[in-house]
This record gives sequence, C-alpha cells and structure tokens, in this order.
Amino acid sequence: MTPTQKNSADTRSAAPGPVKVMIFGSGACAHRIRDNLAEQGVAARLTDGAALDRCRGFSGNFQLRLTRDHQVETTTVSAIVVAEESQVLPNYTAYGLTPGPDIMTISALEADLDRPAADNRLAAGTTIVFLCGWQTDSHPAVARRMLERCFQLQAQAGLRTVFMTGNLKVAPDGSEALVQAAKEAGTLFLKFTRDFPTIQPSPTGPWTFDYRDELTRETFRLTAQRLVVDECPRPNRELTALTRELGIDRDGLGFAQSDNVRRLSNATNRRGIFVAGGSRAVMSAAEQAADADQVSVRAAAFLEGRDADSLPAAVIDQGRCARCLTCHRLCPHLAIEIGDHISVVPEACQRCGICAAACPARAIDMEGVPLAADLRRRLQQPREGENGLLPAPRIVVFGCTRSAGRAHAIASQAGHALPAGVQWIEVPCGGTIAQRHLLDAFEAGADGVMLCTCHTDNCQAEIGNLVARRRAAATLDLLAAAGLESDRLRVTSVAANMSNELNLMITAFAEDIRRLNQPPEEPPNG
Repeated sequence: MTPTQKNSADTRSAAPGPVKVMIFGSGACAHRIRDNLAEQGVAARLTDGAALDRCRGFSGNFQLRLTRDHQVETTTVSAIVVAEESQVLPNYTAYGLTPGPDIMTISALEADLDRPAADNRLAAGTTIVFLCGWQTDSHPAVARRMLERCFQLQAQAGLRTVFMTGNLKVAPDGSEALVQAAKEAGTLFLKFTRDFPTIQPSPTGPWTFDYRDELTRETFRLTAQRLVVDECPRPNRELTALTRELGIDRDGLGFAQSDNVRRLSNATNRRGIFVAGGSRAVMSAAEQAADADQVSVRAAAFLEGRDADSLPAAVIDQGRCARCLTCHRLCPHLAIEIGDHISVVPEACQRCGICAAACPARAIDMEGVPLAADLRRRLQQPREGENGLLPAPRIVVFGCTRSAGRAHAIASQAGHALPAGVQWIEVPCGGTIAQRHLLDAFEAGADGVMLCTCHTDNCQAEIGNLVARRRAAATLDLLAAAGLESDRLRVTSVAANMSNELNLMITAFAEDIRRLNQPPEEPPNG
C-alpha cells in the first residue's frame, strides 16, 4: 500500500459514529466528497448504486428507504449530497456517421490513449479528424477534452490532426491556450458556419472531406484515416426519479439544480440537500474535484449550524388552521409537516413567507413582520407641505431583504436619503406580500405602493418574485374598481448591487404619484 493509499484508508476510518451524510453516486466526485468529509470527522456513505424508494423527513432528519438487489434498507441521515455522474451520448448522427473501426467518440479515444503506449501507437502519416460542434454548439467541457487529445496526438511524431468545428466553446480555464498550443504544434483548425463538409468513404483512404473555404469560396478535399466525434452530455438517467423523490428542483436540461444564482454553488431548494459534480452540470474532471471540495465545506457547515438563517420563521396558529394544505402546496422548500397538526419545520423553513401570505385563514405569522400594524402607524404620521406646494405623496415601498433591502442599506450608508413621504418596509421575500398587504397600504392612506422583488432566477424562494407579481396584477383590478389609477401600484426588480438604481426608481415613482395627486385644472370661465 502506498503512503497516499494508507492515509486515505486511515482517513475514511477516522469518522466513527452513525452516518451523517448520504451521498448518491459512485464516481470520482462522490468518492472525493466522502473522503473530504471523513477528514473533517463526518461519517458519510456512498449509496453505490442503491435506488432511493422513499425520502421522508426534513433538514437534519431525512428518513430514507433504499433498495439494492431486492434488499430493502431504511436509514436516517442529517444531510444528503447528490453527486451522480452525468452521461454522454455519441453524436454520430449529427455528422451522418455510424460507429465503425475508424470512427470513435472522444470517450473511446480517451480510453484508447490511456492504455499502455504499446497498445495505442498509430502508424506514421495517419491523419485524424476531430468533429466538434457542427450546426449545434459544442459543450465547453466536451470541447476541452477533444482539444486535449488533439494536442496530445499532434505532439506524437508522424501524426497529423485536423480540428473541424462550428461554434467552438473555449470557456473552461486553459481551453484557449490549448487551441494556440495545438496550432503551434501543427494542428489544422477549420471552422464552418454555413457550408459544412460532406463526408464519404474514399478509394484512396477510409474517408474524404469535401469542403469550401467560407472566405475564399475555394473548394478543398481532405483525406483522413480516423475520425473522432464529440458527444452530447446529459444528466444521468436515474437523476429524474431521484430528484422527484427528494423534492429538489431541476433546470431545463434535467440537472439537479435550477438556474437560480441563489443556489450556487451547491444548494438546492431544500435545506440539507446538496448537489455536486455531474448531477448539477457537465464538468471536467478538475471542475468536479473543485466542486467536491466546495460541497464538502458546505455540508460540514450545515451540520455545524453555521449556515443558519437569522430571519424569522413562519409559525402556524393551530387554533385558526383549517388544514386546507395551501401552505403545503405552495412551499418551495417542502418545509410543511403534515401530522396531527399542520406545522412548519423550523430547520427546513427558509423564511420566504409565501405560505403566510397565501393562507386563507391567516393562520400563519412571520415573527417580527407585523405588516398591517406597521403600515398604519407609519402612514398616520402628519404630512407637511413643501414651500406652499401640496404635501409630499405618501408612498410605501416593500423591499425584499435579500435584494432590495441590501441595496437600500448601501444607499443609506452612502448618505442617499429617500424622497420625503416614502416609507420603506423590508420583508423577508417578495412572496411575503399578499394582496391584502397592498390593499392595506392604500386603505391606510398611501398614495402609491411600490413592490421591489428579486430578478428572475435570483429569488431565494425560487418563486417568491413570481407570486408577488401575480398578486400585484390581481390587485390592479380591485384598484380600478375603487376608482384608483393603475399607475399607483408599481412592481420592479432590484438586485442587491443596485443601490443607485433603487433610489432613482423610487424618486421617479414619487414624481409620478405627485403628478397624479395634482388636482385637475379648472376650465376657463366663459
């Protein structure tokens, strides 16, 4: 046993006690997460192909039922990491090709080149063509792998490589440098945007490529002995069922993490469940290793309670709860427990207030967010006229604490005061604001109401900004019925770094409301 192997084995055995973290996956990323956690004294276990039949419970107390070879096992863990490998599908059809002895995918070439050198020597004079990203964009991670192997083969004496591509993606670190290194070593790069080459067997060699240079419009023919095609990365086929049972969101491609910047890098919509590696995106080996290290830190922080949110949790008044399950249907974090009573699990609640705003019985409260009383107290303060003009309009601005709230704090620290008459009310999330809160503001005497939500795919609650906009849109009809102009209610998106923009938006809104408050001009006499 090598020293490295011995240390790794000793580390894994140094995490005694019950399993705290269950890791779904069996690849290099999953193994690295397990070993990282073991180094921190956290007992973690790989599922090693066991299927998840059922997941119950919440953050800190997930009850799992696993099946392997018709054997059923139940276990309870504090946290879960989904680290399945992604899969790749051969892209033969994009080039009108079928598999053959001289046509291989990049994965097959990697396996071939990683064998002992005596087994993968190619004859001198061999031309190898790499086909990457024709008509559809190549994935950056796949393109990087193809560039690495292209450069490796070009550096081998007597071989010639040609890299034929459409829109080549070189975003990963070092990819552009690889392109330059391959060019300097002698690789021929051919890029096409419209007229892609035709490929056919040739009497003088296995394959011929007929193509037209898009600048000179001249035609050329190239002969190759071996073709290497790219691959289409996809989520693991088991990932759909796994994410459904765990109750975590997926992106448009099916990976186990929504396109929400609040989820980066490894969070999900459920506290205590993390994703890493090929489960959340297509990554190179180096990127997966870095992701494994990152999720290990985040999981350990969760277990130690260092990621706890200080915002108030939602609480259900059991005497008023009608068990309608509206909260259970709407909660984006699956934090509602159904038992003898309907309750919010504090460890799973992420303090968005969507349930409190939607509860028809008004049985859910957010501690420290007395919206109705606060509104009336603030708006009942006397107003004074300015230089003989009409008093400043009374305006209520609701701002999400995670976005507009931070922007407002930065603006205040910089000395930028809000216009006279503006009352700033910070809420945990745009989803905290119900239709009744908007109407309460007008009934309490507000001349205008502004609701500042997060941008799309930037909401901690995923849907808080969306439900806020829907509620505001429904409120417009009620305002119209009351004879109020629709311009008195405005919804806007604000990010945490938009302090100047936020002040400009509020100032502009105040001016619009001031104009609406102007009495109509009397017609001239006669």
